[in-house]
Amino acid sequence: MYVDTVHSHASTHLKDTPGLLELTEEALDQLELTEEKYWFDIDMSWVIGTSECVETHDGDEILYAQRPNRDNFSRFVKNRKPEPTNYLSLWLEKRGENEYELMTTYIGRKTPSFPGGKSETPESFMFWADHALIWGNQEIVSGTETTICPW
Repeated sequence: MYVDTVHSHASTHLKDTPGLLELTEEALDQLELTEEKYWFDIDMSWVIGTSECVETHDGDEILYAQRPNRDNFSRFVKNRKPEPTNYLSLWLEKRGENEYELMTTYIGRKTPSFPGGKSETPESFMFWADHALIWGNQEIVSGTETTICPW
């Protein structure tokens, strides 16, 4: 198992979340990997931290910005707090015989990619229309903030 500690989505989450690497290693120790790709969440059976992704409602203060190592915009909410969770999400891709790259890992449930990116799915627009990341808890690319939906 390896991770690109500079250019991957995993690198930004590992930088923003102390203890995430240890949680990821604990989860991976429980798995027997045989497939080419994995994208799942795992219930760790105890509260491992807080989820940065929350459901939004009318009246929430929403804005958009780019995050490092991403080619699309993320949706953020300013007036909400992270929520406790037992879940850890992982995305792994096989790179060689018994070798996997950790593409991303984060605390919280698995979510569709944001709209507008290369990993966009049919569920992306619907999910992110009423969910957002907590503003101020993740690094953004300075100067990309906007209140106008870019997708």
